[in-house]
Amino acid sequence: QTQYMASVPSDMLEQWFSIVSEQLFEPSWREFYVEKEVVQREWAFRYINNPQGAAWLDLNTTAYIAHPYRNPTIGWKADMEKYNTMDAMGFHAKYYNPTNAVCVLVGDVTVEEARRLAKIYFSRYPAGKRAPEQVTKEPLQQGPRESVRFLKGARTPLVRIGFHTARMGMEDFYALDAMTMILSHGRSARMTQDIVNKGRAIQAWAYNPDNRYAGMVVLGGSPNEPDELKEKNLTVEEKRHAYIKACEGLEEILLAEVEKMKTELVSRRELERIKKLNQRDFLDRMRSNESLAATMATLEVQVGWRYLTTYLEKIEEVTPEEIRRVTKKYIRTENRTSVYVIPGGKPDAPPEHYTEVRAITGSAAAKVIKTDTSTNNSIFTTPEGWKHPLSFERRPDKIEYPEAETAKIEGATVFYVPDRELPLVDLTLLVKAGAVDIDDNKIGLPGLINGSLISGGNEKYSPSELAMVLDENAIRLSVSVHEEDTVINLSVMKDDWDKGLALLEEVLTRPMFDPSVFDVVKQQALVELKRQGENAQAVVMREGMIWHFKGHPYGRDPLQGLKTIPAITREDLKEFLKKYLVPSNIVAAVAGDIEKPDVVKGLERLFQALPRSRVPERKLDDPAQTPSVLALIHKPGQVQSQVALFLPSLRRTHPDYWKMSLLMNIFGGNDSLMYTRLRADLGLIYSAWFYQTYKWQAGMLVGYIGCKGDSTGQAIQETVRIMTGLRKSVPKEELEQKRLDSLNSFVFNVDTPAELAEVYGRYYIRKEPLDTLDKIQDAFIRASRQELEILAGKFLDPKALQVFVVGDKATRVKREDGTEVTLEDDMKTLAKTLGLPYKEIKLR
Repeated sequence: QTQYMASVPSDMLEQWFSIVSEQLFEPSWREFYVEKEVVQREWAFRYINNPQGAAWLDLNTTAYIAHPYRNPTIGWKADMEKYNTMDAMGFHAKYYNPTNAVCVLVGDVTVEEARRLAKIYFSRYPAGKRAPEQVTKEPLQQGPRESVRFLKGARTPLVRIGFHTARMGMEDFYALDAMTMILSHGRSARMTQDIVNKGRAIQAWAYNPDNRYAGMVVLGGSPNEPDELKEKNLTVEEKRHAYIKACEGLEEILLAEVEKMKTELVSRRELERIKKLNQRDFLDRMRSNESLAATMATLEVQVGWRYLTTYLEKIEEVTPEEIRRVTKKYIRTENRTSVYVIPGGKPDAPPEHYTEVRAITGSAAAKVIKTDTSTNNSIFTTPEGWKHPLSFERRPDKIEYPEAETAKIEGATVFYVPDRELPLVDLTLLVKAGAVDIDDNKIGLPGLINGSLISGGNEKYSPSELAMVLDENAIRLSVSVHEEDTVINLSVMKDDWDKGLALLEEVLTRPMFDPSVFDVVKQQALVELKRQGENAQAVVMREGMIWHFKGHPYGRDPLQGLKTIPAITREDLKEFLKKYLVPSNIVAAVAGDIEKPDVVKGLERLFQALPRSRVPERKLDDPAQTPSVLALIHKPGQVQSQVALFLPSLRRTHPDYWKMSLLMNIFGGNDSLMYTRLRADLGLIYSAWFYQTYKWQAGMLVGYIGCKGDSTGQAIQETVRIMTGLRKSVPKEELEQKRLDSLNSFVFNVDTPAELAEVYGRYYIRKEPLDTLDKIQDAFIRASRQELEILAGKFLDPKALQVFVVGDKATRVKREDGTEVTLEDDMKTLAKTLGLPYKEIKLR
């Protein structure tokens, strides 16, 4: 299926109909060749530089020998190179018609209005025919299949095991779904408890994808690092052999978990657990208009939308005997396909050079006469009541947000917003404590708390018992220690409010940090850090932040955790909780189907159980400004360069912060000057943005470019040109367009009571005005060109840029004069041109 998704204010519904009708049934092909080149680079990024993508590609191509599921979604690169606009137009004419389309509207809309608008904007198009669905049937697999890929540049070994099964909607499908959920859904899932939490693998899971034509149960995971790798001076072949042995061991472990289900009936308790979680998942899907619309549209295409209402009933009917039956029926050796992706060492050569010759560019197509909105240029008859997509003009009203009710409970400030839509209650506790409050010799402690506080059990419940109790009651509980705050989320069915708070109290005040679980979490954290170097985007952002905040806690090197994590103890974790989980250091946000007296009563009980000690005062200096730089991190074989750009900016509490945010929307937001130039005009990038973000004590501008390796310099140079242009003049039309965009989309920023309650809590803990939502809108409405040009002149300074590039320095770059140089030499030249110091940083 192809999905077109949009979220629009309800009073823009007719404009959406006008736009999407032409987008669907009368598209323009002027940017076909630009997008063709971008997608070809995406192919390499997905499947050559990405172990996960490589694993799924290999599984599908090995498991399916005839069925189209063997083909990657975006196609094979060799085929892409041959496609032209005639191919695209022929494909579109065959499949993109009203009879073959499904439209789902969720939100503030009536059936009558939807029907009226659909008649005006959709009925002019020929009905067409449904997709023929002539899909090649996969022949019966008659023996195990295996695939091993040595992926050069990868650091993460992966295992995928597939079994052909029943397709979506068949009776066996529901039992297979139950089987995989017992194995891998929820905190008490078998693979989580018996494999991951016991340190037998880094990852282990089971999955039963929703497929219309053919089913496949997939087991997957990543093994622990082989002990053999601790030896020095191993050859590439010896390392590969060690990883293969590790993958074989993980495959045995995964299969053993499933084999148990052939001989042992799953317990009623396990079955009831996943049924309760299913009910909760159903409710969570109802929370978001986008989620519900996408789900219903997808289901209508796959099996019919009523599946959404019958699925719970079908799962309720599944018995332990049916699970055993389908396990025996499908999980068989002759039906198995095993795939390993093995770290293959350093690439032998830089990525291949590729050049696309385009017949038309986006910039050429953009040079058109201003649109006449009174004329319908469609080849189809203009229906009565039709309006041109660009004839609508919406002047958004300022959104007035309701105030939250507040209370002071045991020293903690509480914000409460009622919500009667669903029988759920959400609690968020915001704690002023994070990584910046931890000494340098404890780097990595936040991740250990996040990974072991809940999974490690408490004095009342063992790790497995706590996981089961949470799942049985469909209670969502999470604890995340971030850089500057700790966020504790509890979400329960309305009748389980007291039960959820009681469990939260046990977790926060009597944690056990089970020694075996704690040791496993430490080992997993160390492995994750060691493998981080394969993710080019993670590397470029990490190195950029270290440089930008050098010498400040914001700029700590997470890889120092390789040295500090082994020495961190369970007592260190308990001490952190005891020191900072104090009611006076907490702001609570509650929203849901609950009365305020019940909120107060429950939180009084919880807060009374917490420590009453004095919280240490946070002493955090403002970050010093760091020097400009253009740094290259050499990653052999990297196809798409990953670029991060940093500039200092205003603190969030500064009066001009939101005006600066508007300026950055013009520069680097959706359909911005930067994105349009780099992608639509030049076809250099797959993705690009430049936004304003913040720390509590620092503002910053962060940019990102994912581009062809041989176009890295050109993409950076074009970005700098746009910056320089904005310092001279902010385009009036762009300002007004982004002003409207920002105000029109503001309704989606905080669109649920739970989000609103949490926003008030976050403003309060950061000491920001509670009417900040109003102030943001005021800034967008009142910001002038002159003010934005002053801000651009001060902060969009190319001489202050800090640019970081992860790429293969041996990539060949063709310059305008026809000469070829390496990416390394091109970056050195670019640094000199921009007046930035050049530096090479070693890949870690």
